[in-house]
Amino acid sequence: MSAALVASGSALPILLLIAVGWAVRQFRIVDHQGALALTRLVYHVTIPAAVAFSIARVDLTPQLLLLPLIGMTLPTLLAGIMYLTTRRLAEAPRRRGVLLVTLVVMGVFAFPFMELYYGPEGLARIALYDMGNVFYAAILATYLARRFGSGVGRISVRGIFSSPILIGALVGVALAVLDRPLPAVAAGLLQRLATANTPLSMLAVGMFLRPSRGYGALVAQYVGIRMVLGGMLGWGLAQLLGLQGLSLVIATVGSALPAGTTGLVLAGKEGLDTGLAAAIVSSSMLIGVLVVALLPHLLAALYL
Repeated sequence: MSAALVASGSALPILLLIAVGWAVRQFRIVDHQGALALTRLVYHVTIPAAVAFSIARVDLTPQLLLLPLIGMTLPTLLAGIMYLTTRRLAEAPRRRGVLLVTLVVMGVFAFPFMELYYGPEGLARIALYDMGNVFYAAILATYLARRFGSGVGRISVRGIFSSPILIGALVGVALAVLDRPLPAVAAGLLQRLATANTPLSMLAVGMFLRPSRGYGALVAQYVGIRMVLGGMLGWGLAQLLGLQGLSLVIATVGSALPAGTTGLVLAGKEGLDTGLAAAIVSSSMLIGVLVVALLPHLLAALYL
């Protein structure tokens, strides 16, 4: 119970940021175009900075590199399952695309909790897991967003490798491998941009938040496939690859995290249903509070 209270209290400011974003849109301080502009700013600036900053602090080892492998493989498998179970949405590609694109989880949501529970080792592992999640976002999720939104039916290699998210991941890997500190000015800039990612991303979620009963079934399907089935498959993949202890715990928790704002950003950028994307992000985040409060402790009792 105390763990749940700690997690809920830590997540409350994040939920309040969503409420502020919703209020800003309701009082017409920002219109639809302004909200889209904010999502583009997040996509091109703060998300890449947060990714680079997180990965750069990780001490890469061969064993730990299995975590990003799971982080990339799992949503790819789930995308196939989601596609096969959404044939009824063949005439609504902008909604079907959202269910595929939002399979990108919010890794940064778990960062403070894993650091609180397991210290630097926990933070390093969840950042590595999120690295695989980032590669899925930059490659397959970006392609799917364009395929179901703007209608681009082919993979653009140039488009993939010009993805701000992938560039951020590669910069982070390079910094981690070189293990050399950035100049103070550059490091300070990167850290401040990374810090700005959570508030700006959550404000964007709130601006697109449109509660609707019409989304209920789709949100429930998303939660069942991404968070419940995803957590189970993540645990299975980790066991299959021989991960043990804290790495097994982190792989399982990371696989059950809520939808990330990257999906919302891609939805807005490529013309998908942003209302559904915001509903998935905000609803799954509420469930995610319970996930990060309870699941790590349950798994720790079994494997640590």
